[in-house]
Amino acid sequence: MSANHMNAFAANAAQTLIDENPTFQGSANQKQAIQAIGDAGERFTLNLTPFATPPQAVSAHTLFNGVNDVSHLLAAYQRAKHSLHFEMDLPAAAAHVSTYADDFLNAALAKANATLNHQQAKLIANWVKNLDIYCAVKSIESFFYSKADLTLLAIAPKYGWDVVFDHLAIRCGNQANRDAERVTNLLKDEHGYSTTQFSGEDYYQFPDGWNAYPVYKMLENGQALRIFVDQSDAHAPAQIIQHWNHVYGYTAHHLAIRATTLQDGMRIAVPLQTVMTALEEAGVKIMTPTGHYTNGLLMQVFAQPEKNIRVPDALKEQISAYGKPLSKTIENAKLLEIVSRLEMKPELAKTYFALYDIQYHPANPLHSAPYYQYFLPAQAAHVIKTSQQIA
Repeated sequence: MSANHMNAFAANAAQTLIDENPTFQGSANQKQAIQAIGDAGERFTLNLTPFATPPQAVSAHTLFNGVNDVSHLLAAYQRAKHSLHFEMDLPAAAAHVSTYADDFLNAALAKANATLNHQQAKLIANWVKNLDIYCAVKSIESFFYSKADLTLLAIAPKYGWDVVFDHLAIRCGNQANRDAERVTNLLKDEHGYSTTQFSGEDYYQFPDGWNAYPVYKMLENGQALRIFVDQSDAHAPAQIIQHWNHVYGYTAHHLAIRATTLQDGMRIAVPLQTVMTALEEAGVKIMTPTGHYTNGLLMQVFAQPEKNIRVPDALKEQISAYGKPLSKTIENAKLLEIVSRLEMKPELAKTYFALYDIQYHPANPLHSAPYYQYFLPAQAAHVIKTSQQIA
């Protein structure tokens, strides 16, 4: 996996997009990047260089393969969570997390035990077995709490969709305590994640008081994993991320899922609007999409946040000292993010997976090959704004 091969592939992918869609423009300084033009004429540069990392074992497979009922799913989840270190195993990571965070997670597990049926448990297990242990654990916690997440997983077969993992967002505390740095190091040192090999995609700083570290992993089955680790800035006491972390700990703030389908032997992305309509028909309220200016390269939308009215009054009062609206926005416990990423044509997808020594099979839903692998800061900022909307 040489840098030259990665760069040559990205240059080819960029030229392919420019040739096929004249609204994309080349980047004068980077053959590996394209530019999209926003509504106000602003330019967004999207680097198409794949992240360079050797493929790793599908560590969740052994634990979750063959799980077919609720009790076995819960047992496999507990085994997975204790097989490696997670955030709360690090003393410093727990220093600013409320005791309610344990109650929140335990309530989600108890609810799953009481209300999930065996078919749903099997559906979840069959999905997370294709991930690593970290993403499997975080995804299960999301499925147990968020009705929207499980709804998308359940309705996909009806429409002939394959739904695949895109990314997780982990809310950390405050930069003054290096909370996101600690979690990022845990993911890199113990769970095998990497930052990108080029600058600009390894750290984001946002003007409204928060920052983030994206990390990546490629699995031997072709599944790409992305984790967005974010925190409030040191001098932004009212910024919401640190308060989410205080209340909910390190449960994933949202799980992002993509839908693809096989059409005439070619894997394509299901249009975002199609997924939105199907979810709304299934009773899931959808918010405002973003990313249209990328012409399908990266689009995303969020389901209405899952409300948690059980946040203790004492916690709400404590948080409202930083701003009265926070006592309501802190109830926005979870989001389902629906993502659409434009898929490569088969020949280009074959070349992409060859970079990782993986033989490409378009019929394999894990062999999704999106042109753009990363996060777009303008859309990441949209996440925070959406997360704080009060229904």
